[in-house]
Amino acid sequence: MFFESNFFWLLMGFVLVLVAAAFKSFAEDRGWTLTWWKGILALIWYGLVCLTIYAGATLAGENERSAGVKLILFGLFICLILGVGLWRSIAPKSRAANKK
Repeated sequence: MFFESNFFWLLMGFVLVLVAAAFKSFAEDRGWTLTWWKGILALIWYGLVCLTIYAGATLAGENERSAGVKLILFGLFICLILGVGLWRSIAPKSRAANKK
């Protein structure tokens, strides 16, 4: 099968590099300064999103579809909360909000 082959994991590596390059370009366009720890947190968050989808799809493939869907929904909810926290730590605060 395609998903069990090494070619699939090669493509996943390419996607990871493209996501990292796009994130860096997006941050530079916004004028954000990225430090090494912010990059590590973003990488961990992306890995958590991928792991959530991977684990839920594995459960669905093992005929545990309801458990897979619940795991994906719960995991993506947690990733949404963590993503908002990451966004707030990476994005600089506006000057108008700092003056108040």
